[in-house]
Amino acid sequence: MSVKSETRKKKNILFVCCGNRERSLIAENLLGRKLEMKCPQLSEKVDIGSAGIFPKAYLEQARKLGVTFVAPYFGKSPNIYAAKYLAGKGIDVSLYHSRELTKRMLRKADLVLAMDRVLKNEILGLQAKTSAEIGVLKEYIFGPDCPHPNIGDPMKFPEIDPKTGAWIWPEGYADDYILEIERCFSQGLEKFVDFIEG
Repeated sequence: MSVKSETRKKKNILFVCCGNRERSLIAENLLGRKLEMKCPQLSEKVDIGSAGIFPKAYLEQARKLGVTFVAPYFGKSPNIYAAKYLAGKGIDVSLYHSRELTKRMLRKADLVLAMDRVLKNEILGLQAKTSAEIGVLKEYIFGPDCPHPNIGDPMKFPEIDPKTGAWIWPEGYADDYILEIERCFSQGLEKFVDFIEG
């Protein structure tokens, strides 16, 4: 068997949010940690990553509201909410820099899970030639008829610190979406195990 065919056996899972500084970064690391703890034998069989994409509808809404995002959108440090939460799990993301979703990433992926439907539609609009399954995380876990499929409000805007570019959400907002991500992996870990093994 060739080295290339050995490599092809490794599954690639990609989580996507807007800035790749919060939701998708948490999902990437939390799934990795849960698999490490509960199914360590799978660590050699999967690559888990995350990236960001700013939907056109989101940027248009921002423009109407007078919200300006600091360019470039990517290459930034994780948001304080994600960094603190993951540090509490023993995961250090202090050196991480956010990545923009590319067609190349989509071609490499086997499973792409967006944090909300607006993001999923933007990903599908890229028309990348990919065989990846593209969906929404909560719908992947709980089915297409699950109520409230979005993790976080897809059209909600943070305050933006002009000096650091940090996103500042209303109190409690980050806690809500973190709980939703935790629930997905607590109740749906077997789906990922089956996907990786299958």
